[in-house]
Amino acid sequence: MRFRTPIVFRGERLEARGERIPGEQNTSLTSHHSPLTSEKKLRDRWPFLNEPDCPVELQALITRRITRYHEYSNLYPQLRDCQTLTECANVAGRLLDAYLDNQAIFREMEYYQKHRKVLGRHPMFRHFSQIYKLRSMSVRDLIREQQKTRDNIWRVRSELRKGDKPHLEEKRRAKLQEYEMKLQEINNLLNDG
Repeated sequence: MRFRTPIVFRGERLEARGERIPGEQNTSLTSHHSPLTSEKKLRDRWPFLNEPDCPVELQALITRRITRYHEYSNLYPQLRDCQTLTECANVAGRLLDAYLDNQAIFREMEYYQKHRKVLGRHPMFRHFSQIYKLRSMSVRDLIREQQKTRDNIWRVRSELRKGDKPHLEEKRRAKLQEYEMKLQEINNLLNDG
């Protein structure tokens, strides 16, 4: 199955190391190598990234944004070349996730640019909040949290093994990854402390 209509990624193109973003011009991925007019560097678009008091969370979001863009640009040709409906649905879902994540990051950056406050709606902020909370816990509380997290990992893995609710599989995998990251952070804190 081939698609002829190019999909636009918010009219932006990021290139690793010397990242560039076109102005408000729409550039499709099919013309990925064409010369762009009115290009801006990423740090020109959001100059607060150069400031020493720029929140670390926003710098992490920019890194994620570049990663998601590359994921998107790698998935786009796969969407055009997929053979089965299932394959197309899988690639389209991953493509849409990358696109929506990019849009959420864009909103965070634009909000900070205008208000000099972090909006905090992107899911990564929940992860950062969790890390800050863990770092403020006592060793006793960390050990309790470690056990709870291990139990949660066991529960989610057993639910995945059952496979009785395929519509929840993606959410369960995401939750498992979240618990595993939390456990790793707890283990790091306990080993350092």
